[in-house]
Amino acid sequence: MISEAVATAGAGRAVAVRNRYAGSWTTRFPAINGAGLHIVRQGAPFLIPEHGDPVRLGPGDIVFVPQGPPHGFSSEPRPFRDLPPERVPSPDPDPYDVDFVSCCYHLDRGRAHELLTGLPDVITLRVDDPGVRGLADLLGDHAPGQHPGDDVALPAIMDLLLVRLLRICHDRQGVPPSLDPAIARVLTSIQENPGKPFSVRQLSALARMSPATFARRFTEATGETPGAHLTRRRLDQGARLLRHTDLPLAAIAERLGYATEFSFSAAFSREYGTAPGRFRRRHRDVAQG
Repeated sequence: MISEAVATAGAGRAVAVRNRYAGSWTTRFPAINGAGLHIVRQGAPFLIPEHGDPVRLGPGDIVFVPQGPPHGFSSEPRPFRDLPPERVPSPDPDPYDVDFVSCCYHLDRGRAHELLTGLPDVITLRVDDPGVRGLADLLGDHAPGQHPGDDVALPAIMDLLLVRLLRICHDRQGVPPSLDPAIARVLTSIQENPGKPFSVRQLSALARMSPATFARRFTEATGETPGAHLTRRRLDQGARLLRHTDLPLAAIAERLGYATEFSFSAAFSREYGTAPGRFRRRHRDVAQG
C-alpha cells in the first residue's frame, strides 16, 4: 500500500524550495491538492497550523502534510490569521538563522491515495535517521532547480522521503486504520498491473467476494467504484509517464491497456482537462523555466 500511495502522489508535479531566514519573519504555505513536507536543517522556527497551537521545531524535525492543508512558519509563535495572505519567497539572507527545505507533489486532478487521506492533516516528527538527513541534504541541493538533471533528481528524492515518512507514521502512530486485506490485495494488483483490462468480476474473484459485495466494500474503503478507481490509477500513471519519460503516446497507451493512442488521449483529456501532448509540453516548460 505504501508503494501505491507514493506512486499516486508521484503522478503530481514535484516542487521544492529552500527556505532561509534571519531575524523576525513569517511565511504561509497555501492549500494544495497533494502532499507535502518540510525538514528543518537549522534553527528553531515555529510551525503555525491553521487550527491549533504553534509548535516549536528544531533541527531534524519534519512537518508532514499528507493532504496539503494551509499552514505556515514564523520566528515567533502567532495565530494563523496573522500570517501574510500569500506565500512570500524566502529572502535567503547571508548569514541566516533558520534553514528548512520544503517539497510537495501538486496533483492536477483527482484525489490523494486513501493511505494519505486517512492520516491527520499535519504531522510533526523528530526523526533520528541518517537516511532521512541525507535525503534532506540532497533535497536542499536540488531545490533551487538551477542545475541540469534537477527535474529528474527531485521527484526521485521526494519518492524516497515519502516512503520513509509513511513507514515512520505507520510504525509510530498506527494510522491510518488497516484496510480490509482483501481490498488491499485488489488495490495492489491494480497498482502493479495498470494495463490489465480488469473487470469487476475478475477483481471480485481476486478478493474472494461476490461482485455485488465486492463493489460495495471497495467503494466504502476507497470512496470510488472499482471502475472509477482503475481508470484514475491508469491515468495517474499516464501523467507520471508524460512528465518523466519521453515515451511516445502510443507506447504509453499500450502500457496502460488502451486499445489506441486516441482512446488514451480521450480518457486523459476528460480527466485532466487537456490533451496528453499539451500536458507534457506544459510541464516540460515549467521544469525548464
